[in-house]
Amino acid sequence: MQILFVEDNFSYADTLVSVMSEKFPEISWTVIDNSSSAGELIANNFYDLVILDLCMPSVPSGLEKNVENGQSLFYLIQQLMPGTPIYILTGSDLDSFATGLSRHGERIRLWGGGREFPTVLYFRKNKTLELIEELSDIYREILTVNSISINTRGKAVAFAKGQERAIKTFVRSMGGSDGVYYPLSGLSGSLVGRVEVRDARLNIIGAFVAKLGLSSKIQKENESYSRHVKLLPINSFTPLLSGIDKGLKEYSAIFYTLAEGYKDTLFEVVRRDAKAAVDVIQRVRASLHRWSAVREVSKVSVAEIRREKLDDESFNAIVKQYGLEELRDIECVHVSASMSCIHGDLHGGNVLVDEAGTPVLIDFGDVGFGYAGLDPITLEMSLIFHPDCVLSGVSQEMQSFLEHWPNVDGYCKSNPFGDVVKYCRDWAYDISGDDQSVLAAGYAFAVRQLKYDTVRSAETIALIMRIADALRVGGRV
Repeated sequence: MQILFVEDNFSYADTLVSVMSEKFPEISWTVIDNSSSAGELIANNFYDLVILDLCMPSVPSGLEKNVENGQSLFYLIQQLMPGTPIYILTGSDLDSFATGLSRHGERIRLWGGGREFPTVLYFRKNKTLELIEELSDIYREILTVNSISINTRGKAVAFAKGQERAIKTFVRSMGGSDGVYYPLSGLSGSLVGRVEVRDARLNIIGAFVAKLGLSSKIQKENESYSRHVKLLPINSFTPLLSGIDKGLKEYSAIFYTLAEGYKDTLFEVVRRDAKAAVDVIQRVRASLHRWSAVREVSKVSVAEIRREKLDDESFNAIVKQYGLEELRDIECVHVSASMSCIHGDLHGGNVLVDEAGTPVLIDFGDVGFGYAGLDPITLEMSLIFHPDCVLSGVSQEMQSFLEHWPNVDGYCKSNPFGDVVKYCRDWAYDISGDDQSVLAAGYAFAVRQLKYDTVRSAETIALIMRIADALRVGGRV
């Protein structure tokens, strides 16, 4: 358990920490005497609890102490660490100022135990026993949730502290003793994975999909789910179960129920049986029909479609890095493109498949109105660029045919995954608009790949130039 203690009276701080350490040996204390240093620590570290005296200096060993410094720090804690409990120490009875701060507190469920805890409490400095009693409850909760292990079966998963706490809290809330995390995606800064919750005998209680990311991204996913995903046919997407947005610092988490048997991604099906993968993609397309059927066609520039995948700042940096100034004239080409609600990140890792070949969609952070051709083109081109396909060998097998892209016949001829490519491309032509809009979607996806250090830049640039040439001649390949 990590506690930040902000107190400029070092004698009092040492005494309190000494007493607390005897009763709560698993607590790691950080003691600081001023608001500015405390603010830096809060920005860069994870704490389970903050204890502070409101009257403090603003700088180390400062002589001028006032409550405004403590007030500013209080608000900063609530901004950067929402839901983290704050214990305020005072040497006198509560005044109107301190009472006013109490209105910023609430009682919320933390750490998965089902019990509500206050996020703001006041204690007189001469009543240490009250502080000890309250702290003992939080101490037990933190030790319990920290004792839950999250196994990754040897996979290297870089959980931030808030993300790890989110999974442990969820596992505990579901009555589990430990969990197994299977990574599914994580290219956009958020982590998406399948979570198995297990009891003390390691029996699986249930399987779920977790998304762990910055609070702003999880909030956007919540909104997208409510506005768009719920309109899709039942059983075509994972149902929303719960979310956690307190006590995780800058992170939040969202959890979806997953039926039994969904252990493969579409990427794994493609690797194993390309024809079976086509059947899965047909079902995915059918489930998204409610979105694509309601679309509008308009003339837009290639740049507008590219911005769906890559912002202008990143594009300009790529152009400069690789000397691709000639792409700027391609950006001005106009195409007839359909707009509808789209998934926005429809690679094979975001499609889970059960033993019967039934797919469900996951990861809804990019759902919203966009260019319709991007979904099927993303699905097709992720076979070349996605790290899972690089690891499985699919990407390497596709590379020898890449020189024919965008000519679909040449690209698919003798290609072991040609059936998958052809179905995705036909899907794109059916819903995207004109032929050039499909090329623009491929261009947008390919240019985005140059953001990543792991991509084969020479082959990717050659692909982009072939697409650019096709766009110059009006989409004929």
